[in-house]
Order: sequence, then structure tokens, then C-alpha cells
Amino acid sequence: MARENAYLNEKQIVQLKDLLMSEKENILNDRKDVENYSLDKNELADPLDEASVNIQTSQELRFRNRKMFYLKKINKALRKVEEGIYGLCQDCDVEIGFERLMARPTADLCIGCKEESEMNERNNFHMKRSKSLGQSLQDLSK
Repeated sequence: MARENAYLNEKQIVQLKDLLMSEKENILNDRKDVENYSLDKNELADPLDEASVNIQTSQELRFRNRKMFYLKKINKALRKVEEGIYGLCQDCDVEIGFERLMARPTADLCIGCKEESEMNERNNFHMKRSKSLGQSLQDLSK
């Protein structure tokens, strides 16, 4: 069970919460429907124009999905602020650090746990199997 956050002072918590709220507001204000970017099929002059629009729409959807994922992380961080556990590593319960939180306000791992997590991801990458080809990704890269 995580302990209550006692290492961040009230001013730091307010500063970090304001940063999270600002990031959330920016995402919500920037939200645009993909339909605003796409043209009616009848307006497209040729197949190349249509392909270009399809690529642009696909990229916009990926970008929007990333923003929505980040918005979920922001909301999670804001809940932790309200619960008094913001800034504590979710794996080891160590203080994440004010400077790290200012740089990445949605961080939920301390530097040590994040480095370990990334190392595990890199090591596990070579053992994963392609879902479509049934081969390990390492074998495919040869």
C-alpha cells in the first residue's frame, strides 16, 4: 500500500497540478475531428490525391490516439494528487522527485524502476513472436 506523499510541499503540488491541468486543457482545446481534415470522395481528383488524404487521415488518427492516451495518464496523475499519493513510484513507493515530475508530470515510476522497465522491454523484444509471421522478431531482423 502506498504511503501518503509527504515530500512535496504544498507549493510544489500546486505547481505540478497546474502543469497537469494546463496540459489537459491544451489537449482538450486541440481536439479536432478527423472529418475536418478529410475531403469528400467526390472532391478528390485522382487516386493519388485519395491515397494522400488517406495517409493524412491515418496519421491524424494515430496522433489523436496518442493524445487520448496521454490524457488518460494526466487524469490518473490528477487522481493521485487528490488521493495524496502523487509523486510516489508505483513499483517501489520511492519519491519520484520534483525535477522529474516537472519534466514529466505524468511519471509514475522513479528513475531506477523506469530504467529497469526499459531494460526489460529491450530484453523481451528479442523474445517476442510476430503475430502475423510466427517468428521471433530477432529472427526477422536477420
